[in-house]
Amino acid sequence: MIESSPRILIVSDIHLGALNSDLDQFSLFLKKIIKGEFGEHLQTLVILGDLFDLGTTVKSTFFTDEKIFEILTYLLEVKKKIPIVFLPGNHEIPVTSSITSGTYDEKFNRRKKKFLEKFPNSIIVDIFEPNMICQYIVLSKWENESALLLYDSKEQIYDQPINLIKISNLNLREIYKCLMLHGYQFESDAIRILVAPFWKSMISYQNIAIKEVYNYFWNVIIRNKRKIKPITIEDMKSELERLKGLSSEEIDAIFSNLSNLEFNLIKLNMRALKKYRKARKTDYYLEGIKEFFDEAKCDFSQITHVIYGHSHKKGISNEIINDHNIEVINSGAWEYSNNSFVEISNDGKINLISIDK
Repeated sequence: MIESSPRILIVSDIHLGALNSDLDQFSLFLKKIIKGEFGEHLQTLVILGDLFDLGTTVKSTFFTDEKIFEILTYLLEVKKKIPIVFLPGNHEIPVTSSITSGTYDEKFNRRKKKFLEKFPNSIIVDIFEPNMICQYIVLSKWENESALLLYDSKEQIYDQPINLIKISNLNLREIYKCLMLHGYQFESDAIRILVAPFWKSMISYQNIAIKEVYNYFWNVIIRNKRKIKPITIEDMKSELERLKGLSSEEIDAIFSNLSNLEFNLIKLNMRALKKYRKARKTDYYLEGIKEFFDEAKCDFSQITHVIYGHSHKKGISNEIINDHNIEVINSGAWEYSNNSFVEISNDGKINLISIDK
């Protein structure tokens, strides 16, 4: 049991607030942690971003939706047992960068502070402490002990962790270095210029009708590979009654001020986003990882494993990146019955676990 039981659990892309997120299964997962069903050697839960979906949901949802608040309550219970490390994703913080305003690394510290400021005096602030929120994690040896090393920027990696969590009963080799991050860092410059500003605006936008339309098209129409053009406002409202379990009167109230012009403009935007999503295949992210490693000032040739989320395409493979063998793991997502998580057990062995419904 000591050999196989996990020391670290890793999840990504739960998207609380997004349509079709599997909140029931994620609740069961958290309850298993609380009940100790992963064994006595479990020491940390890592959330690799997009726990919340601020891009398609107003923040008040997290306190008024019963299932979402139940998950937040469970996370607080988990925190009483083991540390929780959170790496915000592109649905929680802006990830834009430019020559004039600086890179996302330079902006990250400021952005994570603004994220917490959105939820003052709330359960979210109780769950996530500033020194447990970071952009990168490296699991490796640190002063002869195995530890999770937390960083806000690439420049800090190896030498200047903002925090560390020692992991006992984890016998890592000296050369073992596992990099964990959300994965938006692997997007191309073109995506950060063209798409990231859109998500940045949606994160701060608080018009519930507009966000509900985006939520519907992104998570119901595009994800299910349906055609966007034929969808009408009435089609959307009818589907949302069923998906959200609301009456027609409640749905009408949400969209009472939505004009046909606004609806059609959103449809136009979503057709462009559909093309962007289709272009993001597995090999796209492998190329992004190679570019990310090339551009890093620190020596990423030492990295032996990479764990990320973001693309929702779970998988595990051995790749040659800059002439080095690296195990690449995508932790998947908790949407559309595609639920999965990663566990790290003794000797740093990484398992990708799918949850069958």
